[in-house]
Amino acid sequence: MGLFKKINESAGLVQDMAAHLDVDLAHLSGLDAQTSVAQFRSAVMRCANCDRHEECRHLLDETATLDAAPDYCRNRNVMVRT
Repeated sequence: MGLFKKINESAGLVQDMAAHLDVDLAHLSGLDAQTSVAQFRSAVMRCANCDRHEECRHLLDETATLDAAPDYCRNRNVMVRT
């Protein structure tokens, strides 16, 4: 898979995981927009380095909501409702 495709896929997974968990990605680091963008970029890159995209996509496609990110999620610590 090409780099840009992998990053695009990862951004989608991060956004979908946040939606399933009711996590507001715009406020990952408070109200500072620049910091929030940096945190989102970091979350996407952590996801891009994961080898479980298929499993994650299946989980997200099969469920409407989640109580917590799966144990394997590299963004589990930021995917928390505030």
